[in-house]
Amino acid sequence: MAQTRGFYVDTVERTTTAGQDAVWAVVEGIGGERGWYSTDPVWFARAAANRLHLPPSRLRHRADPDRLAEGERLDWWTVEAVERPRRLRLRSVVRMPGQAWLDISLEPGPDGTLVYRQTTVFRPAGAAGRAYWYALLAPHRAVMARLAADILRHAEG
Repeated sequence: MAQTRGFYVDTVERTTTAGQDAVWAVVEGIGGERGWYSTDPVWFARAAANRLHLPPSRLRHRADPDRLAEGERLDWWTVEAVERPRRLRLRSVVRMPGQAWLDISLEPGPDGTLVYRQTTVFRPAGAAGRAYWYALLAPHRAVMARLAADILRHAEG
């Protein structure tokens, strides 16, 4: 984990032999009715714990199950950027003492591989935000590592 200009940044990086289009299809298809793979219960509990006051149908709604659009709500995220087939940035709408983003990018790797990079950025709001980040860092890392593994496993088929 790094700290840059008041932001906490944590990155999970994996290399895969799956093709970029296959990985991108899984990345862009996440959430909604497909859920968040093995981390789905953790994400759902996290959102519920923050009293989003959204009915379950709203948490699972996606206009298109295969394509995301900027500004669209994706469960407890807002899609901030989509650069097909290489980058997706989500901004959390969960209540917390700060702001959070999840950025997933795909880049060509060595020897025909693909580098999958999943970066969480958190901007804490004061001491409460810093305490929040460190209190949840271990479970956050476990969930993010599992999410990356699940995405690549589905892409590798």
